[in-house]
Amino acid sequence: MMDLLHISSLRPGADGDPKSPHAANYDESKVAPYTLPDPLVLKNGKKVTTAKMWWKQRRPEIVEEFDSEIYGRVPKDTPKVNWEVVSKIEEKNRDIPVITKKIVGHVDNSSYPLIKVDIELTLSTPANATGPVPVMMEFGLSPEVMAAMRKRFTDAQWRAFVGTGPTWQQQVLAMGWGYASLIPTTVQADNGEGLTEGIIGLANKGQPRKLDDWGALRAWAWGASRALDYFETDKAVDARQVGLEGHSRYGKAALVAMAYDPRLAIAYVSSSGEAGAKLFRRNFGELEGNIAGGEYYWMAGNFLKYAGPLTVNDLPVDSDDVIALCAPRPVFISSGAPEADHWTDPKGMFLAAVAAGPVYRLLGKKDLGTTEFPPIETPLIDGDIAFRQHSGGHTPGPNWPTFLTFASRYIKGPALATAAPDTRPEVALTFDDLPAHGPLPNGLTREDIANSVIKALQDAHSPPVYGFVNAKRLEEDPSTAQVLQLWRDAGFPLGNHTLSHMDLNSNSLDAFEQDLLADEPTLQKFMGDQDWRWLRFPFLREGDTVEKHHAIAAFLKQHGYKVAEVTLSFGDYAYNDPYVRCAAKNDQAGIEQLKQSYLSGATESLTQGVKMSNLVYGRDIKHVMLLHIGAFETVMFPHLLDLLKQRGFKLLTLQEAESDPAYATDPDLPSNWGGTFLQQMMVAKHIPLLAESEDRLAKIDALCR
Repeated sequence: MMDLLHISSLRPGADGDPKSPHAANYDESKVAPYTLPDPLVLKNGKKVTTAKMWWKQRRPEIVEEFDSEIYGRVPKDTPKVNWEVVSKIEEKNRDIPVITKKIVGHVDNSSYPLIKVDIELTLSTPANATGPVPVMMEFGLSPEVMAAMRKRFTDAQWRAFVGTGPTWQQQVLAMGWGYASLIPTTVQADNGEGLTEGIIGLANKGQPRKLDDWGALRAWAWGASRALDYFETDKAVDARQVGLEGHSRYGKAALVAMAYDPRLAIAYVSSSGEAGAKLFRRNFGELEGNIAGGEYYWMAGNFLKYAGPLTVNDLPVDSDDVIALCAPRPVFISSGAPEADHWTDPKGMFLAAVAAGPVYRLLGKKDLGTTEFPPIETPLIDGDIAFRQHSGGHTPGPNWPTFLTFASRYIKGPALATAAPDTRPEVALTFDDLPAHGPLPNGLTREDIANSVIKALQDAHSPPVYGFVNAKRLEEDPSTAQVLQLWRDAGFPLGNHTLSHMDLNSNSLDAFEQDLLADEPTLQKFMGDQDWRWLRFPFLREGDTVEKHHAIAAFLKQHGYKVAEVTLSFGDYAYNDPYVRCAAKNDQAGIEQLKQSYLSGATESLTQGVKMSNLVYGRDIKHVMLLHIGAFETVMFPHLLDLLKQRGFKLLTLQEAESDPAYATDPDLPSNWGGTFLQQMMVAKHIPLLAESEDRLAKIDALCR
């Protein structure tokens, strides 16, 4: 590797011997000045001022630097992993019944049979769980390593290492969550000799690495991602709520995994030190020379040159940028007492967390809340980046309770989600396309439609119902402003549906944002100081790319918007055109077909909504139904309300429905956020979508032509 870099020697790392000429520095007054690269400045010098610039421009730049210079690149085509549950037993962990599965990930080695990789994973979930549960996964030590450590440790050392109170697994179970352990060394050996073996060797067909090939840290992170693949197939796991913990070298890997895999919900990064959360540029404790001269196999080959002709001040990024890559998801940075964990540089990790703060703020999240290094045992957990230095040794144990307090703000188990005294199904009704949707039959006005819908809602004693406005309709027909006034006079609120009903997926982000903002004057006029900052995405399309989806989410957060998600939709808009045609022809048989189809579609939507909810969450969440203020609702909406009553649905406000914890998650999709919220979650969890019983909408479109 050094020959490829054309260097003959490396600078020595820090020496733990205080008498050594290269003794590690533990004196703050001897920390040399340094300047960090700004995570919010592009390589061309332009300042990053929007979430869109972060996702589309700056973040890819940072990823490229880590790929090229520090952690190395994962090959474009890595072998597939086939997961096998080799055993499943019911047992107890401190009197809590659990189901434990031993799982092996067989990596496809057909391209190079000389190397075999079997990833070892265990998963334990509460036996009495009412649905899929969150899971905390750790980068764990193999039983053989644990046994060897136990032999080397005194009883006191062992108690300090494992803790004397409830284990972290027992603490997690008390939250109603599950726990898992992935053995990283079954993915890639923790030594340089193993680089031509393991997943790195298999991907390279036994050949030596290139300068920017991945090292063990990226390989271990890759293994965590493959475990996530498995969790997405296991009905006992809520794969949207999987966290990762790692300590020491595995703390480094946990941070890398969190940075690179957006599916991870949270990370507990314990005592990660150099090449983890510690700033490379701080000459305190462990240094780059220690990594390059010892654990070089953790890193890309290119990293070695920063301990040779170059220095860490030449690095294009620093560890605060790794934390920034985790944004906007929560990260907990942990360390032990100075005398036991000074090698990892607790202050250097804290300062990296501080330096990542501007990226979190740009994305609408909270930073650490201070730039002052806190006293030991002081938890900084009010933001979305957290930090605590415990008084124990080089161990994650003492900070588990604090981490779980922090994590409980984000991770919710099924018991919390279902704790409601009223077990009836619940739904919020919403209407799109105010003030006008679809054609009008002879003799019917827009005001007639609004009055009909409002009266039916009032007769059903409905709480206030949101109507979502496309204000361009007012430009086309100013008289339709009366519809909005009638809606408001009834005490019903209005929300944003963009000015022109713009499709985000087929338009630019800038155009969509401007169209959304252009709708606001009308909402302000009719709503005043009441809450109108709810957006219903036209066509239920929330972005066709990851970058666009995250950018619009950040834009909405910046402007105070909440997304009015939908779980129930049966295409009621499609009935208006055929209804007007049938009414013009006085085709009563056609109208009767429309009525039957409408109720059939609504019934199927209710049934499938409940079924999808249980498939995804193991329970029935609070639903939101999408309707349109069209002519056929004057005929059918009272019948729909009767159907909801017959099925036992309780009517809610939009705010009440979307307070359900389910809506706090964002479906993790590779592209095309479209369809209902539950459909998106089904796709994200790789659950096959439910097919409609017939092509209902095509049939009604053919009527009365």
